[in-house]
Amino acid sequence: MIQLNKENIITIGDQSESVATLFWFHGYGANNWSFEPSMKMLNLLLDDRLFIVIPNAPEIDGKRSWYPLPQINSSNNIVEDHEGLKKSQAELKNLFDTFSHDSKNIIGGFSQGAALSLSYIFEKIRSFHGCIALSGYMPSADKYEQQEIQDTNIFIAHGKEDNVIKFDSYIKTLEFLKRKTNKIEKFEGDFGHTITKDVTTQMTNWLMKIL
Repeated sequence: MIQLNKENIITIGDQSESVATLFWFHGYGANNWSFEPSMKMLNLLLDDRLFIVIPNAPEIDGKRSWYPLPQINSSNNIVEDHEGLKKSQAELKNLFDTFSHDSKNIIGGFSQGAALSLSYIFEKIRSFHGCIALSGYMPSADKYEQQEIQDTNIFIAHGKEDNVIKFDSYIKTLEFLKRKTNKIEKFEGDFGHTITKDVTTQMTNWLMKIL
């Protein structure tokens, strides 16, 4: 369960002066403070129009993780813990209840945080105006195949040299999302599992358009 205290939540900006709240989720094994400088810069570029909330994931087996990692079964197939993902979604409800904006809410993240964010736009827990997925993938895609997506603007970016979440996974994610919506803006480049200056520029321009 996410504890709503200053050790586990970083907030940037003034919610009363903002036009939207951005919930930002870090990747597996990382933490929220690693994104604090870049999120402050992002809000500066957007003239402080966002109120940004960056939570810390709980620890699972000594690593910060939003949900249990996929496993390889005896048939060498990837098995995802969809129930674990759903549990994590439910446990974050109090975060959204506490910090959601009266007008617009945007969800996003990097790597596992991007995957978590994509899963939310298929749920009814909260309505999101935008979703940002950087170097991530669509978790439990087979479980969401028959579900409708929210009316959400999506920005998705991935590097062709990503050795953590392969570019093929991104292509499959993109194809899956395109079957659900046409409100997608994508950015691809010759980079690895990281957020480059070009990614930040494209993401900032996209945010300016939807805010």
